[in-house]
Amino acid sequence: MTVFIRPEFTPGTLPTFNGYHLQIFASGRAKISLQTVTNNKKTEFYTTLPKRDRDGLQRQKARSQTALADHFATVDQLLSDHPDAKVFRLHAKGDNNATADNAHLLASLEQASLWLVMSGVVHQWELTTMLVHVLLKGKGMRTGEASIFNEYAPTQDHDWEDATFGMVDYAKGLREGPGNTALATAPKAPPSKAAPPPSYMIPQPIPKPAQRVQPATVETDYVSDDPCDDPILFADLLHDPEEEAFPEQQDNRPWTTISKGRSTLYGTDGLRAQLLG
Repeated sequence: MTVFIRPEFTPGTLPTFNGYHLQIFASGRAKISLQTVTNNKKTEFYTTLPKRDRDGLQRQKARSQTALADHFATVDQLLSDHPDAKVFRLHAKGDNNATADNAHLLASLEQASLWLVMSGVVHQWELTTMLVHVLLKGKGMRTGEASIFNEYAPTQDHDWEDATFGMVDYAKGLREGPGNTALATAPKAPPSKAAPPPSYMIPQPIPKPAQRVQPATVETDYVSDDPCDDPILFADLLHDPEEEAFPEQQDNRPWTTISKGRSTLYGTDGLRAQLLG
């Protein structure tokens, strides 16, 4: 059926593109973005790995084998050369059912490579084993994550003919970012245990850490060049409260004797009389 033959991947349309971007995501998907020459517009396709990829390929061949004999012959040859390879189907962005029977992506863990087949044109991309593993078994988020591999192949590098791109050719390649946490890491060898010291060895004392030297002076917010300028010297001095004036006895007034309780107060004449008898 011609509806599954995407015109973007036909031999007559491919030369109208200026190249394409290949991106790989931690979710296990790849993205092909065909770049137009005129208005810098992109035509984007995503890949999907069916659970039974060979059966899916057979269904595509059953409906498009006659029109795409050369394309499927190229895919079959690659699978014969690399039996472990998995076959991804391509579909238009935003429409999972808009499958392109004339474009496939194959990935081999043994070869650490992927092949993009477009109407019989084969582009091989060399990758790392871990990157292919993520592409085959990716468990990352499908949205909201940046690609972990991003490379652009301009037309002058391949002229829409068979080509091979190696790691040394990549300008960006594997990208640093949060998505890289999905890359599987090789198991590390357990740390070797040091041999115990002989019994006759005397343990050396552990040196004490050097004491911290305290600063000689302590900086403060207030600095006075002249001790006499201390603000406290300019404050008003405190005075004792004034004493209450004691009323003096006038000379022209005789002292009187006043009795209060058991005590008796005498005037001048009374006191003289007490002394002289």
